[in-house]
Amino acid sequence: MAYEGVKLRELVDRAVNHSWSIPEFQRGFVWKPTQVRDLLESLWLDYPIGSLLVWNGGGPVEEQHAHDSQRPALWVVDGQQRTTALCILFGRKPYWYPSVDDWNRSLAKYDIRFDVNATEPPYFWVANAAIRRASRTRYVPVREVLVLDTEKEKDQRLLQELAKRVKFEGFCDGLDAMEVYTKLDRIRKIRDKDVVVITIGHDLEDVVEVFSRLNSRGTRVTEADIYLGVVAARNPGWVRETFLPYLRVLADAGFAVDPNLLFRTMTGVGIKKVRFRDILDTFWEADRIKPAWDRTSDAWKRLIARFKEFGILSSDPMPTQAALVPLVAMVDKYGDDRDFSIGLYWFLQASRFGRYSGSGTTSLDEDLRDIDASDSIKDAVGRLLLRFPHKEPLTRDDLLRDYGDARFGRFLLYLLVYRNQAKDWDSQGHRIGFEGVTLLADFRPQWHHVFPRKYLEGKVEETQIDALANIAVIGPAINIRISATDPMSYVRKYAIPSDKLEQQFIGPEFTVTPPERYLEWLERRADRLAEAG
Repeated sequence: MAYEGVKLRELVDRAVNHSWSIPEFQRGFVWKPTQVRDLLESLWLDYPIGSLLVWNGGGPVEEQHAHDSQRPALWVVDGQQRTTALCILFGRKPYWYPSVDDWNRSLAKYDIRFDVNATEPPYFWVANAAIRRASRTRYVPVREVLVLDTEKEKDQRLLQELAKRVKFEGFCDGLDAMEVYTKLDRIRKIRDKDVVVITIGHDLEDVVEVFSRLNSRGTRVTEADIYLGVVAARNPGWVRETFLPYLRVLADAGFAVDPNLLFRTMTGVGIKKVRFRDILDTFWEADRIKPAWDRTSDAWKRLIARFKEFGILSSDPMPTQAALVPLVAMVDKYGDDRDFSIGLYWFLQASRFGRYSGSGTTSLDEDLRDIDASDSIKDAVGRLLLRFPHKEPLTRDDLLRDYGDARFGRFLLYLLVYRNQAKDWDSQGHRIGFEGVTLLADFRPQWHHVFPRKYLEGKVEETQIDALANIAVIGPAINIRISATDPMSYVRKYAIPSDKLEQQFIGPEFTVTPPERYLEWLERRADRLAEAG
């Protein structure tokens, strides 16, 4: 293990010149623009930003993106986010960035500016439309300053000219051009600050274990991250060329699932376990991973196709994604034939009763064992349903809960409305989840108060206004504007006919229901929804 102090400009050079790269098991850049700004502000204030951990593997390692005949000397194990953020601040593309187009989009997204006129915090801003319209002399792009090396006459002259423009445009009152130069030079000198780099030389499995113990800026690595790294080590290229692209395929289909969940569905299919430390070491070899993955990706494809028949067009309204793991395992083992509705019934009940909200890994392993031991989907679901009181009917109280807290209730409401073939409330009147006759991928339902908040505020309790039974499902395209003077007029304004209301279990009498009769109406609709569910 070796320690060295590396200037930030040298660190960026190493990332740009491919002296450093990122192992395949690491994720992409996920920081928010405010985090990049805060990193810069910490450097401005001389706060420590932590050390970086790099690995001298001494052997072939798969990179996260494209190959290059020049192999990097070191691999960033802890510090990828900070290193990438620094490259963005300097305006220099690290070698591992996916493409030039991605890089240009990142430069626009993470456009950090220095307010040269500020005399107290905040000094740094994430550029918004107003800042971009303002003078670049007032809000200076930091990347234009950080790249300057004043030992070069040309760069020193550029900084001097910028300081003169600041004064010419009337900023920095009370400072002369030389003092403005000093102020700007303080930003430029950030490039010469040192960061400690720790170099280790262990086997890849050991590095993954080191990585799992790190807690960089509050982001803890999960068990699935660790074992994904093990798979990357033993199956070079698989994560980059197969696993990560399939995540994008699922996202394009409306199912933007967590990488850890996708990985768990593979182990659930391949070895009927999701507690990774209990999985035999041989499972991670290529001859076991490939067939397990082929079955998993095929099961996902069939599951999404069947989901769409029932109106589940995206993962967005789902109250939990964990229940997808056993459902994928069922589709893999039993197929997606006419008995699929039995599995879907279990999926809804498991979501309703929060089957995986406690010891999720233990519960998943229990359920996967039962699926493995069952001869049919009916047998499997029969066993799984014994774990919660699924025969309890929905009640009025279930539909009177706050819709913001009732994720399952919202999901059920959407499915009931979809089953009713409800049409949207805009003038086109497409069926919810459709555009014309075309089923929409990645449809995300919107939640609309039937009785507007403005109509009820101060007249009924807040919890009653936000009750699930006061919510209708509409599409994302319509923007219903509620009048402050006549809140109920939206029904006339948007010409919502009685049949569209009835499709949402809303009787036409609601438009003439006074606030003092609202609770009666709410309970009636809650009863209708509970009976339909």
